[in-house]
Amino acid sequence: MRGDSPETFVAYRCGPFRGLCVSGYETFDLAGIPWDKLKGYSDERHHLTKSSRTRLVVRLEFTPPGRPPRAVYAKRALVSNLRKRLGNLLTRSKARHEWAAGHRLLAMGLATARPVICAERRQGPWVRASYLVTEEIADARPVRLELEHLHSTRAQGELLGRLGEWLWQVHRRGFYHDDCSAQHVFVGPLDASHHGRQRQFWFIDLDGCRFHRATVPWGRRVKNLFQLLRSIPPRWASQADRLHLVRAYLTASGELAALDRALTQMRRLAQAKETSIHL
Repeated sequence: MRGDSPETFVAYRCGPFRGLCVSGYETFDLAGIPWDKLKGYSDERHHLTKSSRTRLVVRLEFTPPGRPPRAVYAKRALVSNLRKRLGNLLTRSKARHEWAAGHRLLAMGLATARPVICAERRQGPWVRASYLVTEEIADARPVRLELEHLHSTRAQGELLGRLGEWLWQVHRRGFYHDDCSAQHVFVGPLDASHHGRQRQFWFIDLDGCRFHRATVPWGRRVKNLFQLLRSIPPRWASQADRLHLVRAYLTASGELAALDRALTQMRRLAQAKETSIHL
């Protein structure tokens, strides 16, 4: 379960859970989270943030020894059928994949929520569930939410332009996120030291990502642009702002001459998905 990060990992053991953790998180109590009651459970310590048939995400606080308390997100992914259990004999579980991807991304100098625990609960040779704990990204929020709170179209357009430039830098280094929505990209506040224009971005939810040895292929890059545009409601980004995002990306990549080609491909994707990118 090791990633490419220089961090030191130690064994993690808590009840039936076994895995790795970043030093300082050995005492985190995964077994103390009421996983099977979370959908109807509410208290001051556990806040359910995402729920589906096989996945749960809960936000809580943890205090590493000798450090101040901090918010973390604990995610459980159930391995719900025999086919997936057989697959986990040959490939990484979702949590193991996201753990390795997160530390590899950080080692590359690209920002993501820091993974601090990766564990599995097994029954014999079978993985029954995998668990990942990540630290909360302080002073940042999803791009979608940031667009909602910006009070001018100029600020919205500038944010989308910066997002396009950043996405190219990510693709240039070989990283592809298979669900590149405005909910899975976080953005920090404006950095006044850069004349109010600099932004930092983070990717979250890396369980389906891929790393390429060179620049991400064109088709996947266009798909990520499509996913971003599809995930942003039209009231928070005008048609001109959306085009600005695409232009900013293609200008940064040196492919502005391919603008019409990119727009055509995105419109075809939207038609196939029966959705709209509002362009």
